[in-house]
Amino acid sequence: MDKLSREFLDSCRQDNGRILRGENMTRIETFVDAAFAFAFTMLVISIDEIPRSPPELFERSKDIPAFIFSATVIGSLWLAHSNWSRTFGLQDRVTIYLSLAMVMLMLIFVYPIKLLMQATVLYISLAIFGTDLFDNGMFQNEGWANNKVSDLFIYFGFGLIALSLIIIVFFQNSLRFHEQLCLNHAEIEWCNRNTVAWAVVALTAIVSCMVAQYSSAEGVARAGFVYSSMLITIPVTQSLYFRFFPVVPDAAD
Repeated sequence: MDKLSREFLDSCRQDNGRILRGENMTRIETFVDAAFAFAFTMLVISIDEIPRSPPELFERSKDIPAFIFSATVIGSLWLAHSNWSRTFGLQDRVTIYLSLAMVMLMLIFVYPIKLLMQATVLYISLAIFGTDLFDNGMFQNEGWANNKVSDLFIYFGFGLIALSLIIIVFFQNSLRFHEQLCLNHAEIEWCNRNTVAWAVVALTAIVSCMVAQYSSAEGVARAGFVYSSMLITIPVTQSLYFRFFPVVPDAAD
């Protein structure tokens, strides 16, 4: 890859100290965006059926919280890829393979994400708040017997680990071309910050899988609450990382 010219860099817009080298969408980025859009569509069950009465509408509305949580997970993955693409605009072989892998994994894990979020919403509404407002009867299915929830947590965890690792490689691949891309201090720090954040996500998913594997049927819900720890562990880990491994401005610019 040839080094970007100063004229090109000066012509690019900036966002929080980052030069947006990839604002013109590439074919691979368009493909990834289309796949994520399709993933959002797959979250909507019975999309071809229109409610014909208020009771049908209210019954299907019970899935709204699960849809929001599922869309949040998928949206965070899309946002990470989108921001990365706009900042670096890479089209090398690694980027193409990673993008294809990300699309395939995302389409595979759409339904596990939605199923887990439905179970989470139902568990919170029944066990914690004591209301059946969002009870769609899914736990009455015999497939939930014999602690199958733990298998679902593990299934979801493996998918999240794989997707997190792909995003980490995206950012590390950008650092590999730091000279050609003329990365500045803020961009190198941003890459490291995102790498640390998604590493925490992957480690949290590993812990959740272990909790699900070794918990009883009554305590398997703890595997889901493990993910709430990221509200604290991500910023704390990022702060500790940059305290011990600061980016030197002179070396980065």
